[in-house]
Amino acid sequence: MKYIGTILLLSFSIFSCSVPATATNNDFTLGKVQSQLEVGMSSASVVELLGSPNIVTNANNGYEVWTYDKVSSESQSGSAAGAGTIPSGRFLGIFSGSRSSKSNKNLTLTIKFSPEGLVDSFKYQSTKY
Repeated sequence: MKYIGTILLLSFSIFSCSVPATATNNDFTLGKVQSQLEVGMSSASVVELLGSPNIVTNANNGYEVWTYDKVSSESQSGSAAGAGTIPSGRFLGIFSGSRSSKSNKNLTLTIKFSPEGLVDSFKYQSTKY
């Protein structure tokens, strides 16, 4: 009974350990689109490069259109605080301030595949607001 707290603490620390999820290297970024996506690539190569598309559409002429859409937001904030005195030791006051900013990014990519499953054309749009 004396060591029950130690045993519980040890068992919680052992059972709470977990292996982190492995990340796949298929981040959909503007840099990857501009530098690595090429006309003539197979659909399997595109999936390996960018991951699965958000939308897949079949056209009447046997072509397939894949759409990737990524929306991200970033926010920053900061603050400062302090107190002021003068050399004679008099207290002048307390000051504080803060600021924050937020931006959103949107990246949309549309890839048109030929009936043979090869990239026929692609276009992308990147916006930041």
